[in-house]
Amino acid sequence: MHKKYGDVFEFYIFKKRIIMLNRADLAENNVLKQSIKSNYFVRALSRSQGWRELGLTERGIVLNAKFKTWSLNRRFLSHCLGATKYIREIFNVAHNRFLEAEQYLKKVDDNTPLEFSKWFHCLTVDTKIEITTGEKTYALAAYANSLLPPHLQKPVPESSIQSYSEFISSLLYRTSVGRYFTRTPAFLRHHVPGFKHIAERMKKKVAWLDEEVKKLVRKKKELIASMDDKEELKMDLLTLMLTTNTERDTNKVKAREFEEPLDESEIASILIEVFSGGVGTITTALCFTVYYICKHPAVKSRLVSEIDATLSADDNTLTYDSLTTLFPYTSAVMKEAARILTIVPLAVQIASEDDEVAGYKWRAGTTIGVNIGVIHKHEAHWKDPETFRPERFLDEGGDEIQPRTFLPFGGTVRVCPGRVVADKLMKTFLILLFSKFEVELCEPDKELEYAYTLANNCKELKVYLKARITEQNV
Repeated sequence: MHKKYGDVFEFYIFKKRIIMLNRADLAENNVLKQSIKSNYFVRALSRSQGWRELGLTERGIVLNAKFKTWSLNRRFLSHCLGATKYIREIFNVAHNRFLEAEQYLKKVDDNTPLEFSKWFHCLTVDTKIEITTGEKTYALAAYANSLLPPHLQKPVPESSIQSYSEFISSLLYRTSVGRYFTRTPAFLRHHVPGFKHIAERMKKKVAWLDEEVKKLVRKKKELIASMDDKEELKMDLLTLMLTTNTERDTNKVKAREFEEPLDESEIASILIEVFSGGVGTITTALCFTVYYICKHPAVKSRLVSEIDATLSADDNTLTYDSLTTLFPYTSAVMKEAARILTIVPLAVQIASEDDEVAGYKWRAGTTIGVNIGVIHKHEAHWKDPETFRPERFLDEGGDEIQPRTFLPFGGTVRVCPGRVVADKLMKTFLILLFSKFEVELCEPDKELEYAYTLANNCKELKVYLKARITEQNV
């Protein structure tokens, strides 16, 4: 639509009018302004009757339309995610989980096509649950066994989360529930038998998940209460959220009247959002990045050379310090993949007050969207925007990245609070993957398959893996 109608245009979905902005400078002082005083705090999805019916617009963070509780919840979450010990623990868990995955991957024949989107999905699920709750699940082990002959299968350990398969599927099911409730008219959901049955079944599943997560919260809370004050707590997000602003917290959140711990219900809502919102996007980002690396041999060669050289200089071991301070080309590759195929390409907000945007005056209540996917490829912002060139994010590339033109985690006041976590997980997985395996696309000439729902999702990525014979892998 951008190529046909230009940088500013309007369109209608049913009777809903939406203004679309397709250039960063048109939105940087309004919709893309990252300020708590932003006129564009409310997401368009938060006005959906379907989301309100599910009770998701007054709690948590993602769809919360109540500024006071949203602000508190986000501040708590950012406080916890920013803890240095927690960031280090994220690396440790991701590193260990990949090493577990490596043992399964090495059992697969070199000539067997691997559906990598499923591998990454299971690896991300197990990692995210562990860094979020401290509990271990074994989605990857179960999936790996389904691909191996019986004599190569390994027993799957029992998870501390009861019915964890249902737990995981329910977490990932929330996106489908959201789509159904926003796209299916209320009359059909409430009165027409087939549609009503589906809606009721979905609401029961949402309620079941809420209660299961609350059980995890209560279980962790009881464990913490039973521990000696001097005993070191496990470093996971749930523990941090339960101890923030308590006597066990050494770095309390100061937010005017908000100096008490969050209640059980809000913690559960945030945990569900952190997990369900992160697994799909991280999995897809990893798949997109691997695809573009494999499609560009020169990029792949330089990436592998950087990884090998850096690891060999550090006893052939990936450490947290090297992850955060070294591997500049790897970081540039990740950024370029996020630019050229944006995971969440649209940010659609609602103006709280009358405003002037892109030279036009809009009334309060106007829905204004920013097409981040177009901004990431706009010729006004990027040289050779359709070319995959990671060097543009390095000094050697000579490119000056303009403000508000690179927004892989969103650019509004609702920018993703988990971006540091996502970056650490992705970078750890990519470095370990290309240090230990030769990765080739099964069908190099085939276009990447993905679909857009509320975000772009990789549908399929088939690769061949072959264990590399290097000094660090001997």
